[in-house]
Amino acid sequence: MAAACCAPIPGTASGWRVQILWRGPELTLKEAASLRQILPVHANESIQGVRDQYRALPGWTGRRLSHQEMLELRAAAEASGFTVIAEEEDKHVPRLHLPPHPATFYGVELSPSFFENGALATIFREAHGTLVIASESLPLAECVPIPQERGRQFLDEVASLAPLEMTDSAVIGMDGISLYFRLRHSSQERGFVAWSPDAHHAPRHHALVLALFRLATELAREANSIAFLEGIHGYLDAGLPVKVFEESPRRVRLFGGLSSLSSEALDSLFAATPPETPLLMDLTGFEGMGTLLYPRFARFHQRPGGTVWWVNRIAARQLKEAGIPEASLYTDLELAKAALAARPT
Repeated sequence: MAAACCAPIPGTASGWRVQILWRGPELTLKEAASLRQILPVHANESIQGVRDQYRALPGWTGRRLSHQEMLELRAAAEASGFTVIAEEEDKHVPRLHLPPHPATFYGVELSPSFFENGALATIFREAHGTLVIASESLPLAECVPIPQERGRQFLDEVASLAPLEMTDSAVIGMDGISLYFRLRHSSQERGFVAWSPDAHHAPRHHALVLALFRLATELAREANSIAFLEGIHGYLDAGLPVKVFEESPRRVRLFGGLSSLSSEALDSLFAATPPETPLLMDLTGFEGMGTLLYPRFARFHQRPGGTVWWVNRIAARQLKEAGIPEASLYTDLELAKAALAARPT
């Protein structure tokens, strides 16, 4: 079993989040001049330079502020005519903390609209790497050693993205997932944000969060960590929600929801499955599918190798609607395995 971090990184921290919103769709020069006076970080920048930094953004957001900082900032911003939203952040929401020098650190805080918050991080010291997974439901973060070869692969993948040159993504929205990245390599540190990146909008941000997410998906062992990763999968545009376990019998886990947009990926998964191999389909984390996918599941069930389905209530109902016999559906894992073993080969 993976070790739990006794001093979790990411850790937890309380504080205030403050949003300063522009009066119109974009920051005006007058507002930029006011913002330069309110935020010390912009004190030595030109008014046009401040405006350019926030082009296409609806406002400025500060996080993990003390109560006094929040009060002072809110008063100054409201006095300048801005609308201000101040919210106390949950003390149990994981937050990234840089480890002591000279460790290399790549981390992301994940704040989905309708799921628990969490964080993923990697820490590399010399030849040793550690993956950290934290979420609101984990009393302590899970820490997992990263195999050396996998660690080198991850670092090469991240280096190809030039993450220390990345800045805040200009894409914003209401729902989806907010990401806060924090990095350190050698003596350089970087922090930036993104909202629901994908391969077309903010592709480098998307590739960076996927590199962390896929590493976590491969190495996570704690049940709560796995549940958290499955829960955020759909927010990250991470492809078909599937995991294949080379066990005996072979187990294919489909989780989350499937729409007609999953058709091509689902066809590829089914086509890549050896037809003669006995198969346990794990749908205990399934959240439903579009009815247009029913024929694909029905055809797949007819494969010669034998297939049983380990299901939850939603999966059982939809698979029966798709025409899969109720005798092939099991809510108990051991009964499902026994039924598969009893089938003639």
